[in-house]
Amino acid sequence: MPRPPREEQNDRAPQTEPMTSDTTISSVPSGAMATATRSYFLVIRSETSSIFLLPEVGQLLAGRSPEADLRVDDPSASRLHARFVIDRGSLRLRDLGSRNRTWVNGQPLATDEERRLYSGDVVIIGSMTLVLHRAGDRPAAGVSNAAPVEIAPVLVQLGNHVTLLSDPAMVRVYELLRRLSRSTLPVLIIGETGTGKENAAQAVHHFSTRKSAPLVAINCAAIPENLFESELFGHVRGAFSGALSDKVGRLESASGGTVFLDEIGELPLPSQAKLLRALETGLVCPVGSVREHNIDCRIVAATNRDLEAEAQAGRFRQDLYFRLAAAMVVLPPLRERPVEIVQLAGHFLVQACRKLGRGPLRLSDATLRALQQHPFPGNVRELRNLMDYCAATVAEDEVRTEHLPPRFVQGVRSMSSGSSPPSGLSPAQSPSAATPGGFRRIADEVQELEARRMREALDSTAGNQRRAAERIGMPLRTFVTKLKQYGLREK
Repeated sequence: MPRPPREEQNDRAPQTEPMTSDTTISSVPSGAMATATRSYFLVIRSETSSIFLLPEVGQLLAGRSPEADLRVDDPSASRLHARFVIDRGSLRLRDLGSRNRTWVNGQPLATDEERRLYSGDVVIIGSMTLVLHRAGDRPAAGVSNAAPVEIAPVLVQLGNHVTLLSDPAMVRVYELLRRLSRSTLPVLIIGETGTGKENAAQAVHHFSTRKSAPLVAINCAAIPENLFESELFGHVRGAFSGALSDKVGRLESASGGTVFLDEIGELPLPSQAKLLRALETGLVCPVGSVREHNIDCRIVAATNRDLEAEAQAGRFRQDLYFRLAAAMVVLPPLRERPVEIVQLAGHFLVQACRKLGRGPLRLSDATLRALQQHPFPGNVRELRNLMDYCAATVAEDEVRTEHLPPRFVQGVRSMSSGSSPPSGLSPAQSPSAATPGGFRRIADEVQELEARRMREALDSTAGNQRRAAERIGMPLRTFVTKLKQYGLREK
């Protein structure tokens, strides 16, 4: 997509209609998750991205002026550059006579030209990029020059790993990651479970000058609090029972490279304080030692929580939040990238077949429709696991809807019994499974209820297994075991 050229700034402020009295503007920081039912812009600036929730009715001004709802801190943008008009049925964009123009899907708008926008459209105003998401939005048939932007799939090579991008929002996010990699700013990656936060962290490391040094990934949710210091800072021989030799901590082992703090929102408060001191001073003291060691590592953190809200509620240290969130990047959930669902499904299926040494498989049109209508609470990870499952179990050369687990075809077709089994249950556990006397087995009904409640708990916690288990009063180990048993989620 071409980048608009910079031209001489025009600060002319055209006359605009006043904002309606019932207009509400909601700019949400990157840590806040937008729901699938809300329309929003993914706002990408030079060193951060964020979610800007759109009102159902009203107007928004974009430009350098303090009056602007979408501020552009760039001299190439006019004071009042463009206006968005929003009602319940459409969103329209008008350029307000800017000298540098407003760009939609790589093409400039004429002065005072008004354009209707659709989900997936990319708007560029100065150095600010806006990617529109409107829930359930599709262009009307026969509307010329109005279809959302379509791009060819982009393969991003990250060392030995390849990431496929075919959604404009994700392409822009990776452009932002590439720009951020040149600096030493800490990066906070926000996204639901399975959206590819680890891939994004790998991109920051791979594009940086540190790529020849280690990338050390630390799962903060998996480190017991009593072992936190030993794991991150190291220990000396005899520091505690079982410390038979010196151990270099994870932060020090990443010297010259990058540390990826995954699930940073799960870190207990005492551990947060210890981590903050290490990041602020650049020093760590191994357990049992009195000598501090220098550390030199770039920090990339990731979470599926709203850390800003967690900090305000006292569940996350505000000073650590501000240190980690120097630059924030939002990863949209897969359900908001329907074109990418199709592309990724084909990509993962080819990989899975090649890994198993079997012939190629194709996805039927009905299967593709079922995938696009599935909410994918597990996002890209869930889709990859599904394609691995299909490659292993489908004997024919085409994947049809009957080959998919029941949760992927609910809403596309009904079960023969008139109702669908709950997510994750096998056919033997479905409502149609009955004893010779015509009654369903109590064990099957209990499993059905258990699977449903686990799915509801996962959905309500954005896939966080620990919090989901707490909500239904189930031990975490039992919860994880049953996830595999019911096929709800890979651990």
